[in-house]
Amino acid sequence: MSIVNLRLEQQKGAIDLLSTLRLVEINPVDVCNRSCSFCPRSDPTIYTNRKWVIKEETTTKLANDLKDIGFNNRIGFVGMGEPTLHKNLSKHLHIISSIVNPKWLEINTNGDFLTTEKIKEYADSGCTHICVSMYDCDISDRLFEMANNIDVEIIPRHCYPDRFELDIIDRANNITQQEIPNITNPCYMPFYQLYVDWDGNILVCQNDWGRKGIIGNIKQSTIKDIWLGKEFNKYRKELQQGKRYKLSPCNTCNIQGTRYGKESFEIMKNARLFN
Repeated sequence: MSIVNLRLEQQKGAIDLLSTLRLVEINPVDVCNRSCSFCPRSDPTIYTNRKWVIKEETTTKLANDLKDIGFNNRIGFVGMGEPTLHKNLSKHLHIISSIVNPKWLEINTNGDFLTTEKIKEYADSGCTHICVSMYDCDISDRLFEMANNIDVEIIPRHCYPDRFELDIIDRANNITQQEIPNITNPCYMPFYQLYVDWDGNILVCQNDWGRKGIIGNIKQSTIKDIWLGKEFNKYRKELQQGKRYKLSPCNTCNIQGTRYGKESFEIMKNARLFN
């Protein structure tokens, strides 16, 4: 399944307010071995590697909260670093898999540290999909060979010049808070996805590299209360009207925010959750 089809699939099935949550992304580590031109890490004066790693108790709290609301959709270890640099990533995969048992449990990686042994370790820990962003050339055949006979789906994502498939926003704007004048694009991202930072903070979305839109913390509240709470709804109220210019960090973001999430958006709108 392609990454586009995977994202479209994750949208299906929302029937009430709690089930509007279709995607949970976890930032397990804040270090990366690369410095891509479109990433803030390409300029160390903007963003540098930090020795931040998620702890088992944070992942366990998240898993139990998700179980309590009956979440079983898509969970990904992704974010602002390279997930496979977390030395105990398999343990965190196992925590999520054993408690939540989601439809798919994904690692989003640059693939630099993947081996047959690592892929099997991740799969044995509950990982169902490994999405590999390829930045230099097409290594799909090598990836499929490494994962041969292992119960995991490899999803190649072509991010090299000849076939660039990565959705790009101006991340430098996000981290430096350079506002985009009069930006009025609607965005559905806070209507269907939850981004959990390494320390348990919930950010308004995964594009908040400056960590300006902190909605709450799972150590101090529950996923249910945060997801349906006033801080998220403050963003939703303005974003559904396209008023990005009134919000930080949304006023620095140019992503096409209505590509996914329409089903969840309609449910929340009809429930008058943020009126």
